[in-house]
Amino acid sequence: MESRWTGLWILAFVLAVAAFVAIEEGKPQFPRYYVPPDAFSADRALEHLNVFATAPHPIGSAEHDRVRDYLVAQFTALGLTPEVQKATGVTARYRVAGTVENIVARLKGTSGANDAVALAAHYDSVPAGPGAGDDGSGVATLLETLRALRAGPPLHNDVLFVVTDGEEDGLLGASAFVAENAAAKDIRVLVNFEARGNAGASQMFETSPGNGRLVRLWAQSAPHPNGSSLTYEIYKHMPNDTDMTVFKRAGDAGMNFAFIGHWEAYHTPLDNPQLLNRGSLQHDGENALALARTLGNADLAQLQERDAVYFSLPGNLFARYSTALVWPLAIGCGVLLLATIFFANGAWQASFWRILASVAAHIGILVVLVIVGVAFSFCVRWMHLHVLAEGGLDQNALYVLGLFALLVAILAPIHRFLRRWFAPPVFFLGGALLIFLCVLAASHWVPGASYLFLWPLLAGLFATLLAAFRPTRLSVFGFVVLCVLSLPVLALFVPFIRGLYEAFGFTTLGTPLLSLAFVILFLLLFPSLEPALGAGRNLVPFLALATSVVLCVFAARATHYSPEHPKPSLLAYALDADRGKAVWTSSVARLDPWTAQYLGASPTRGKLPDFYPVWYPIEFFQHEAPVLPLNPPRAELLDKSSDGDSQTLHLRVISPRHARTLHVGVANADVLSAAVNGRDLGKPSEARWNQAGAWSFDYSNPGDGIDLVLRVQGTSPVTLVLVDRSSSLPAIPGKNLPPRPADSMPIHFGDQTMVRRSFVF
Repeated sequence: MESRWTGLWILAFVLAVAAFVAIEEGKPQFPRYYVPPDAFSADRALEHLNVFATAPHPIGSAEHDRVRDYLVAQFTALGLTPEVQKATGVTARYRVAGTVENIVARLKGTSGANDAVALAAHYDSVPAGPGAGDDGSGVATLLETLRALRAGPPLHNDVLFVVTDGEEDGLLGASAFVAENAAAKDIRVLVNFEARGNAGASQMFETSPGNGRLVRLWAQSAPHPNGSSLTYEIYKHMPNDTDMTVFKRAGDAGMNFAFIGHWEAYHTPLDNPQLLNRGSLQHDGENALALARTLGNADLAQLQERDAVYFSLPGNLFARYSTALVWPLAIGCGVLLLATIFFANGAWQASFWRILASVAAHIGILVVLVIVGVAFSFCVRWMHLHVLAEGGLDQNALYVLGLFALLVAILAPIHRFLRRWFAPPVFFLGGALLIFLCVLAASHWVPGASYLFLWPLLAGLFATLLAAFRPTRLSVFGFVVLCVLSLPVLALFVPFIRGLYEAFGFTTLGTPLLSLAFVILFLLLFPSLEPALGAGRNLVPFLALATSVVLCVFAARATHYSPEHPKPSLLAYALDADRGKAVWTSSVARLDPWTAQYLGASPTRGKLPDFYPVWYPIEFFQHEAPVLPLNPPRAELLDKSSDGDSQTLHLRVISPRHARTLHVGVANADVLSAAVNGRDLGKPSEARWNQAGAWSFDYSNPGDGIDLVLRVQGTSPVTLVLVDRSSSLPAIPGKNLPPRPADSMPIHFGDQTMVRRSFVF
């Protein structure tokens, strides 16, 4: 075959397969035919969402109570006797507490024992959105799963349906359930459902230690298993938590599922039933029903087994093997690499020292192109902040593709330049040695991630040995082998890159990760792409650069806020009742006509330490606001005692405005211990954000007030700082400030009114 055309055909094959995998990988399917009564139906689950996920229902709101009553009625209608557990939940990790109402129902098994499988989701939403995905989809999944189980044969084990409250305010319901509910002691394995967006595959992204048997049971029972041990390895090192965190700390085995596509909708009004992907809901339900039936008939005393390495593949394939094989496979890969190096030394005079020099070249390429990715992201964001229209950049696929094309345009001439110093086998083997170091590092520190480097490296080494780097012409056999051996790389790395995009997007963190992953993909595909790079000369970099420019132009034109893609922001009225001053605050990065009506044309920007913690990562626009006669939070001293070294204060704290949350802080003393409503708040050192001399906690749903006991160091007067936060903005007498326009939306805890007051005791 003519080398030039062969190389271009290989390039076309690689691009076509990569596009197919990126589009189809993990795409959830929605059945459009009759679903029998004992199967899960997203349509039936959606009927529940259309009732209870129509408006925001955060803890402490009237809408929350309506949703609670609806869920209790549905569990009752399905033949169970639900319990509403009202308690004070405390999560010391977040320095939060709150009054929660968990819903717990038990489907009895035939065994007569109390050992149970638990299915869990949370029913509260954030104030900014109706929570159809997060986590209405999980709650609807539980209801429809229960209905399908009732339509089938009875199970051996009990199944607990645990619908927690207050997850959005700090895992409060799960904390209260584990601490106080007797049913928590019956759980042997728990399956939790979450969401961060409104689309995408339902991925198993977290498990408990010793997960080998759980993974095997899930892979054998679920119609479309999707997830990877790599995702779990990444998640373990992230600051994110779900209710599963609480259950795992209580010693429960478990699996955690979520879909994370289109997280533009996360914690916003876009998280509604109309925009929720039906296939994602169906995928959640298939996992829930399959695991409920499998675990419901399993021996719950035999769930521990050595951790598994597992990953899903295009075509609904799923691979898994024990971590006991990680090191034998790594050693085998090293032996093959060494053999390839010896073969290359004889076939292409590739000395080991030149291969080592190639390793240094690859490291330099990785560093340079990651810097290019960061610079590209910075330039795009600067342009949309100062020159171009504002728009959503975090989930902007066109800019990401433009970045990838730019990286190719830079990689291709670098490759041509390096060919003067390194023969193609030397260049690839230097990269292979670098990847092998990644295999060794992953095998030691994150064994669940080792597969991502191991199998593509093996494919690249076979490509080198069997078909790559022929001097002039490539045989038909060589062409086929190169195409086939590119498949393992594409099947593993393209979903990985897509997963990085879904999880992190085109952000300051996501862009360097995407750049690094893309360059490693190029490195692994080099034996297959080398004929195209060698034959294309200036064609490949020219086409790549032109493609990058075109994609960026289209991205710039398409990036703007609209009713379909509204601008997310926080707007708040903050009143300091001590000083008699108030400000409007907004989280927007760039003023728009609507926020300017509150903030004026030239607001200041900075932190709001009196109202938000110092670690909060936003600097707010601020502008003076009229001082309104809002009733501030109050603290009443019920009792005070001292032992000479410390003093104990017994306080009653209330919000006359019946605000949704209360922030309580001690400004000038070290807090030795604290309890709210009789529940220990934990040691200050347990908190993730521990600030010396600035102890505080938040209480959600305080109702008519909270009972607080503080023991502080010393006997000097103690300054107590209170901030209550209620949803929505206040009315301004004499002014008719307009509501948000269609191209603007609240996010997270939404528009707020905050009132601050301090007391000295």
